[in-house]
Amino acid sequence: IIPRGSEMTRKRQIGILTSHWRVWVRSGLVCLCLLPLLLTALPARASDQITAANDVITSMISQVEAYLKTDSGNIEKRTENITKLLDTHFDLPAIARFSAGPYWRAANQQERIDYVQTMRDVVIGTVVRNFDQLSGLRFTVIDSQAKGDKMVLVRGVFNDSTGKRPPVSVGWRVITPAMAPAKVLDVEIENISMLVTQKQENITIIRQNEGRFSALIEAMRKRHKAP
Repeated sequence: IIPRGSEMTRKRQIGILTSHWRVWVRSGLVCLCLLPLLLTALPARASDQITAANDVITSMISQVEAYLKTDSGNIEKRTENITKLLDTHFDLPAIARFSAGPYWRAANQQERIDYVQTMRDVVIGTVVRNFDQLSGLRFTVIDSQAKGDKMVLVRGVFNDSTGKRPPVSVGWRVITPAMAPAKVLDVEIENISMLVTQKQENITIIRQNEGRFSALIEAMRKRHKAP
């Protein structure tokens, strides 16, 4: 409603309303024009993420199967293969940082370096010792979901081809940065995060040792040396 007033005032008010209307129309048209671009850009990025994550898991599983076929039990060769596999497909430095929890910020530079290397040695050693248990397992992808713009959860099931072991649900959390290779950050077994579990254990060790980050490194080294 335009209030009463002089003819000049009424014309000015009508001009202002007309000007505002044009701005609204132009803005609306711009939004309508950009909307299809926005709607197509988001799924495209998500699609790229999912493709990258699926490729990582597919490549990793293929490598594991190839190693199992040629594995003779030689620990040196097995360690070489597993080291290559994990360094290629897993973000071990990020896994180490996250697994240290809030105490990572309190650690000095040398402690961080030592912990990342020790954590890497422990993970590699654990896989090498248990590599035989992967024989006969077949992984089938169920679905893949983008979790934000830098992570994808690839869910699937490991089935034992011999039928002796029950199926195991596994989720791979894959980080998918736009300008770097996608890599696995976490593994969920029956919906239980191995990374979160390790983080909780590590925090407990540090707190039981008066907050000393070095105590965690010592504990990890003992674990690595254990048979």
